[in-house]
Amino acid sequence: MNPDLQTSEDISFDEFRKQIFHDYEIAVMSRECSLLGRREVLTGKAKFGIFGDGKELPQLAMARSFKDGDFRSGYYRDQTFMMALGLLSPKEFFHGLYATTDIEKEPMSAGRQMGGHFGTFSLQEDGSWKDLTAQKNSSPDISPTAGQMPRLLGLALASKVYRNEKSIKGEKFSNNGNEVAWGTIGNASTSEGHFFETINAAGVLQVPMVVSVWDDAYGISVPAKYQTTKENISEILKGFQRTEDEKGYEILRVKGWDYTALIHAYENASDIAREEHVPVLIHVTELTQPQGHSTSGSHERYKSEERLSWEKETTAINVLKNGSYPIRSLLKKNCLPWKKG
Repeated sequence: MNPDLQTSEDISFDEFRKQIFHDYEIAVMSRECSLLGRREVLTGKAKFGIFGDGKELPQLAMARSFKDGDFRSGYYRDQTFMMALGLLSPKEFFHGLYATTDIEKEPMSAGRQMGGHFGTFSLQEDGSWKDLTAQKNSSPDISPTAGQMPRLLGLALASKVYRNEKSIKGEKFSNNGNEVAWGTIGNASTSEGHFFETINAAGVLQVPMVVSVWDDAYGISVPAKYQTTKENISEILKGFQRTEDEKGYEILRVKGWDYTALIHAYENASDIAREEHVPVLIHVTELTQPQGHSTSGSHERYKSEERLSWEKETTAINVLKNGSYPIRSLLKKNCLPWKKG
């Protein structure tokens, strides 16, 4: 658990300022890992990279509302979230990029999964269960896009079962169903069947699930207008919005560069899902992907000059100014495995 993580409720101005500086440090560190990671691939030191640049701020907000016992079921853009929770260091990030086969150095999968697949351990070395209520949990990502959604539903349903079925002992697994299952997915993957089936089932079952859609308006090189009706997933799902008389979802929309709004949105989502067992959809819009989809392509080939200019100006953390280069030097010196054995 990272002791610096707090919510914005009942904290002083000095504490809030410390929180902002801490988040900025994590965001810049994560962005520099993405930039250096791409360079490592393009210079032949790693084979493939896919990173979370442009998605840093909402992940920091999510991390602040993610509590012990909660589970994540997400996809390969969530490195900032894992770093914010103290579950992934820059050095471990690069060991994952190089597919290091030492589990001590690459704790996500010992090089057995694609980079950006983030998991935590549920078992002790002797095979016994850890106390999952005393740690922050992440189910390892899987490569098929939207495949994380059915797993997310199962994790959320488990929390509901532990709350309602008193005959089931929840020791080490649940604190009376107060856990939330947090899911992340890209806007393009919301066009897949697993997404819609999971969204519908969670609305029927009324489970403590928070789904974040990272929306940068593209699916690899394909603009949203060619894959999403109305180019807006929360707009076409608004019929799921709960009312005073009907159960459903709480649907929130927030811009990915608005730090304060993101903090409030995620605190609100956490409270609703955790206390009421109501699923929440957070549609995070106006995000960027400043290096394109992955190291296998260049977004300059399919994005307009206007879009590229907007992304450069709108980047939420402005990593090319105010301290990014000292952090880059620090990473080179202290974090890259090939630099220090």
